[in-house]
Amino acid sequence: MVVKVKLEGLNIIKARGKWYVYVRETKEKLLGSFEGTRDDLDKRMAMPDFLAKYNARRVLAQKRTYEDGTLGALVYWFENDCSKYQTLSKATQDDYTKAFTYLRPEFDYVLSDITQADIYDLRDQCAKVKKGRFADKMVAALSSMFGQAVKRRKMATNPALGLDKAHSADPNANREWLPWEWAFVRDNAPAYLLTPMIIARHAGYRGQTLVKLGWKDIAPHPIHGWNCFRKVTKKNQENTMVPVVSELQEYLDKLDKTALMICTKLDGTPWDDEKQMQTAVSHYLRDLEAEGMIGAGTTLHGLRTSYAADLARSGADTGDVAAALGDKSERMGAHYTRHVEAEAKVIRAFESKKKR
Repeated sequence: MVVKVKLEGLNIIKARGKWYVYVRETKEKLLGSFEGTRDDLDKRMAMPDFLAKYNARRVLAQKRTYEDGTLGALVYWFENDCSKYQTLSKATQDDYTKAFTYLRPEFDYVLSDITQADIYDLRDQCAKVKKGRFADKMVAALSSMFGQAVKRRKMATNPALGLDKAHSADPNANREWLPWEWAFVRDNAPAYLLTPMIIARHAGYRGQTLVKLGWKDIAPHPIHGWNCFRKVTKKNQENTMVPVVSELQEYLDKLDKTALMICTKLDGTPWDDEKQMQTAVSHYLRDLEAEGMIGAGTTLHGLRTSYAADLARSGADTGDVAAALGDKSERMGAHYTRHVEAEAKVIRAFESKKKR
């Protein structure tokens, strides 16, 4: 039995019946003209000599130093010495690492020579190789790093700021769930997946807050007496208070409190990070979608939209909704409830028609 080792950053090509393995970033050939099946190739790449060659170039890339004033030196500073980087969620740090790994061939670029046009060129090339969504994440990583560099006088301006998106976002992404979809999931989802979903539905928390939400974060309100969550959100460091509504309280009362965290994996241990939790929920929802049990487009984050929509339909204005979501900007309250406002306009239009 051969233990498969995940080797990242490789481009594996089969041409004229033979296999070729290249380093995706540098185009360096690690193996060529290999004959056999894909299983044979996997066994070949698990051999010590291939792994030594693969690891040698990785160590070399990681140990290389770059002159001050270059992109490579700035990336090193950002990941190791910038205080802002340390406040980012693990998922965001992982995204940034992937972006910087892709950019490694450009690390000798002098910062003072980088223009917005250069960033557009990098983005467009990246979109061809890695797709638009990754290209936009790469630009976001650069813009975040450049923004911190400007504040420390390491750069005069941020050339990655304000670029158009390479990827056109789906306007219906993270849509509000329909009542029948939520009813089915609420009644059928396994507890370890339902727990983050039901909290998102009734408290509006993002995934990065859900994975850090502990039992100690629930306490009675000092005036009203009902239980509420009190949590500083990871995204914007807002100290939020959210009432625990009766349906959610009844659900939480039935859970075992064997872990410090409320949301746990099937084995009762905390999720490694928000991505692991979101992926597990997403796979479950897509399986239900394939079976026709729910519609397309349901997401964990969409339950945050459902939470906001309920508040808006109950009469909360956009500022109140934003506060309940833990967002600093009233604009975000409007973002999550714009479809509710459009719905209200349609209702007003038909009510006016009836009065005629």
